[in-house]
Amino acid sequence: MTSLLREKGTVIETSPLLLAAILAMLGLLVVHVNIALPELGAANTLVDFDAFYLVGLLIGEGRLEEAYHFGSMRAVQHAFNGSDSFMPWTYPPQFNLIAALLPMAGRAVAYSIFIAVTLAAYVLVLRRIAGHHLTFVLLALLPVLMVTALIGQNGFLTGALVGAFCLMLLSGRASAGLALGLMVIKPHLGVALGVLVLARGDWRVLAVAAATVVFSSGLATLVFGVSIWAAFLGGVHEAGGFLQAGYYPMFRMTSLYAALHTLGIAPQHALLAQATVAAAALTAVIWTARRWQLRHALAVACFASVAISPYTYDYDMTIFGVGLALIAREIVTRCSAAQKGMLVCLCWLGGAWGMLGTYTLPMQTDPNYAEVLQSTLSMSGPIYLLLLALGAFCLARPAARLGGRSAA
Repeated sequence: MTSLLREKGTVIETSPLLLAAILAMLGLLVVHVNIALPELGAANTLVDFDAFYLVGLLIGEGRLEEAYHFGSMRAVQHAFNGSDSFMPWTYPPQFNLIAALLPMAGRAVAYSIFIAVTLAAYVLVLRRIAGHHLTFVLLALLPVLMVTALIGQNGFLTGALVGAFCLMLLSGRASAGLALGLMVIKPHLGVALGVLVLARGDWRVLAVAAATVVFSSGLATLVFGVSIWAAFLGGVHEAGGFLQAGYYPMFRMTSLYAALHTLGIAPQHALLAQATVAAAALTAVIWTARRWQLRHALAVACFASVAISPYTYDYDMTIFGVGLALIAREIVTRCSAAQKGMLVCLCWLGGAWGMLGTYTLPMQTDPNYAEVLQSTLSMSGPIYLLLLALGAFCLARPAARLGGRSAA
């Protein structure tokens, strides 16, 4: 790894072949899942994308509110292909506007279009941010990219929105508020970005973001009816109970809460620890927003975005990747080969932990499934915190020699 990451003449900096290989592998992965989906369906298996697709089918049948009740949603899943997977629906009504479009194509084609389009948008945004350091960023994010493509999740979509927000804010455009407002589809991942804008006093951006939220809320209400909001709140309340009870696959979560919960810490104590981390993260966002150059403050906000909520998954770490892209130049040019190797290895371990845990689980029909699920450790959260600490340490020492606040 360290030989691959030499500061000069390095493969990741000069060879377009590695970049092409990463993109080609992701493309082949999408093709593979497209081919495998019918076989998975026949085996009574659903991937995460199927939740989006099933909700789209419910919308077409005028039964959307059933998606927000776990019992009803599980019955829909079982009727679809006999699966009893744990897939509660807690997305805000605005995301249903996207889900409604998916059944316009078959299941496999809809998956391919959704993942290919959002992945392309995400990579293009990263390219604009990272420049010729894109290969380094994609290499570090490889496990996150793979898991997001494999299960058909929306991490590429949220990552592209956050990246677009950063690009537009760096350009001083009020339209950054549009991307920020669209993060209402996953509001817990946009909190730190909103705090950054508020701390900077970018009132035009805030106004556009607020207008976007109001407009999208009104559109969702017009399309799905006023009652959809009560159903959504009921689903969120139900999911909160599931989270504390440990029904979610916490080994795939990247929060400190999940790590402590799987280590046997009581939920209320784990939530207190998570709240402490969230408070520290938001404090860092406010502090850096007032003192650091915007590019670096945005990186802190991206890292904080995935450290606030107890409900973050491996595929949400595409937002972490945006933060990494924002400081990629500093990492590549100022960290030693060994330090860069350690950073990439930690990125791989944190991003792949959920996939590794998946292979330790028995089949859902196994009587020990629930016990193994709750006892499988979640360590991505601590790994990412260690990654941030190592990155800060690596970048602080050269900054001290350079002597500039911008470099710091």
